[in-house]
Amino acid sequence: MEKENVITKIQKLLKLQYGAEKIGNTGEAYQAAKMVRKLLMEYNLSMSDIDTSDGVQKISISKSEDISSGSSFGNHWKFQLLGVIAVNNLCQAYKRMDGKIFVVGTESNVAVVKEFFEYLSVVFRRLAEEHWVEELKDIEKEYGPRLKTAETNKALEAIRRKYIRSYMEGVPIGLQKNYDSLKPTSQETALVVCHNEAIKEFVESNFNWNDTKRRKRTRRVYGDAFDLGEADGKSVSLNKQIRQTHTEGYLFRNT
Repeated sequence: MEKENVITKIQKLLKLQYGAEKIGNTGEAYQAAKMVRKLLMEYNLSMSDIDTSDGVQKISISKSEDISSGSSFGNHWKFQLLGVIAVNNLCQAYKRMDGKIFVVGTESNVAVVKEFFEYLSVVFRRLAEEHWVEELKDIEKEYGPRLKTAETNKALEAIRRKYIRSYMEGVPIGLQKNYDSLKPTSQETALVVCHNEAIKEFVESNFNWNDTKRRKRTRRVYGDAFDLGEADGKSVSLNKQIRQTHTEGYLFRNT
């Protein structure tokens, strides 16, 4: 395909993408954006090579609505999980002083990040509970059945909360390693830079950020829970069709 024909095709796909975004058809917008990305990489082009003087935007950046960060096991893992998914899907995650979190990127990419985040949040919380059941069996196998009193119930619940929090904090570490195993090409890296520049300009134009130094967190992990979370994050399939229902089970890669 000649370069001129490729550019023409990209222009048509861009029109389709932004038209779909305007009417809220995120699925069609995302597919068009994927085709644009594929053509740019295949023919070693950048968005600066595409003439958009007919009104097609190069990269249209927007902000998602606020995403719930509430969790009885701490909200740090949620922000970390969202951040990993966002940065690997041409977006950026941000956190307000009040704890609210949101994503910035193209509308289609933001939609993908949100849906994958919601899906993985459910998957890993279920897996955390499953691991805890196995941990509890091991505890009772080693120490024998516990005497069930209000005091022992309270103590066990404290252990459970620490165990699950530790597991959930390990997940984003493993998930990033998962993405790293699918390292992008130089063309994809150039596309990331292009989106990051557009996101940075959008954020600087729309928000006032204080570059305050973040409090250093001291991680207190329970047993091997953190390692289990990291292992599950590293092995979960990134090819999962995110529009499938959450009840269809978990998909993991062979390692």
